[in-house]
Amino acid sequence: MKGDILLQNVQVRGFIPATIGKNAKEGKKKIKIAIEKKLGKNIDSVRKRCEGKPLWISVTFYLKKDSAHAKKDLDSLSNVLLAVLSKEMSSGKDAEPGLDIIKDDSTVYRIIFEKKVIDSESDEGFTFSIYEWSYS
Repeated sequence: MKGDILLQNVQVRGFIPATIGKNAKEGKKKIKIAIEKKLGKNIDSVRKRCEGKPLWISVTFYLKKDSAHAKKDLDSLSNVLLAVLSKEMSSGKDAEPGLDIIKDDSTVYRIIFEKKVIDSESDEGFTFSIYEWSYS
C-alpha cells in the first residue's frame, strides 16, 4: 500500500544505468552526483523524511532498444541504485559514502523495479520514488 510520498519521481536521464561489475564504482559515483544535483539543498529534508520510517521504493529503468543495455537484469541495475541511496555505497578499506537516504535495508518493506525499452540513447537512465510504507 502506498503511504505518504517522501520523494517523488526523481529522474536521472542521459546516461546508461550502471550494474554490478568492473565499472560499478564509477557508475555509483555518477548516479550519486546526478541525484545530489537533482535534489540540491533538499537532500537533508529527504533524509529526515525517510529516517526511521518503513519505506517502499518504485524504480523504472529506461534502456535503449536493441542494445546490450536492454539485456541487463533488474537485480544488477537495482543493486547499484540501492547502494547509492544507502549510508555507504561500498564497504571495506575503499568505502565510499552513499546518500544516506535509506539508513538500513531492513526499513524497506516493498520494492518495485521495472525496465522500459526506449528508442533514444539520450533518454536512458531511471526514475524513482520513495514512499512511506503503510500497513493498512
